[in-house]
Amino acid sequence: MTRRSSVGYIYFAVMLMALLLRISSALDVYSALNVDPDTFFSCIVQILIFGVMPLALYYFAVARREQTGLGRMFSDFGVRKIDGKDFLLAAAIAVCAIVIASGFSYAWQFALQLIGFTHVSSPTDYGSIGVLIREIVIVAVLPATFEELSHRGLLYAGYKESGWRFVIVSALFFSLMHQNIVQTGYTFIDGLVIALMMYYTGSIFPGMMLHFTNNFYSVFTGYVEQNGGPFNFINIVDAWLSDTLPGIIVSIVAFVVCACLLVVFLLMMRRRAVKCGRLAPEPFFSPEGTMPLYKDIPFWLTVALGLACAAFSFAWGMIR
Repeated sequence: MTRRSSVGYIYFAVMLMALLLRISSALDVYSALNVDPDTFFSCIVQILIFGVMPLALYYFAVARREQTGLGRMFSDFGVRKIDGKDFLLAAAIAVCAIVIASGFSYAWQFALQLIGFTHVSSPTDYGSIGVLIREIVIVAVLPATFEELSHRGLLYAGYKESGWRFVIVSALFFSLMHQNIVQTGYTFIDGLVIALMMYYTGSIFPGMMLHFTNNFYSVFTGYVEQNGGPFNFINIVDAWLSDTLPGIIVSIVAFVVCACLLVVFLLMMRRRAVKCGRLAPEPFFSPEGTMPLYKDIPFWLTVALGLACAAFSFAWGMIR
């Protein structure tokens, strides 16, 4: 079995296990453990399923077979430093991505509402700084670390020899990984940007930075929305941007500007990758002998699983 096939089956096993734990959470299985079920579920999925499981399976299924050490294994996952210029480009992309992700998220959820989809969420009660810190860890730190390890690092180890196909596979799997229609749409855009950064730099760290920045912003604005305080100006600005005609126009202009800047920054990152010899000059270059995706069985198994979950969540939201 090739490395790509091994990684594909490992990733499918990870997604299947995540789904089983999600079903267990929906059935309230964890309430008997006398712990906060959401926190327990998040920690188990992030640390064990997206962290320990892919590393362990990759070690036994690939690294030992190829007789490579742990250092090479982490290198396969893209655990390598980047230079200062790529770091600055990644930071700029992360800031632009906040605006773009917010815009796509709003548009996607608005479109779902137009066709009668009902999304019932359970907002976090930010009653203390302790809750804020807990949410930063659970929502920002853990996903930025372990989701990137599995959805970028693991897939990079298996698909990097397939060239640009890694970007498509990573973005698609990342969106389907959320296993609900509300997040499936706009997370594809996030996944595309993060995968491009990893493809260009060969490092997992730019994606971790963007992932953390985006999720931290979401948590922090949720806290400010409930508590105000010295950051209440954020609520005032947000209300102006979303509830007034001038604010909406400014929001649209900001979205377009950030989208253009993001494209420019990504092109700069790609140019550096070509100059350093990490990438071929042709944008869609594929090494000779690369297996096409339509022949990739584990790829289609994962796609089928993700689409089934998204379809179920969509149907569930339509009949509420």
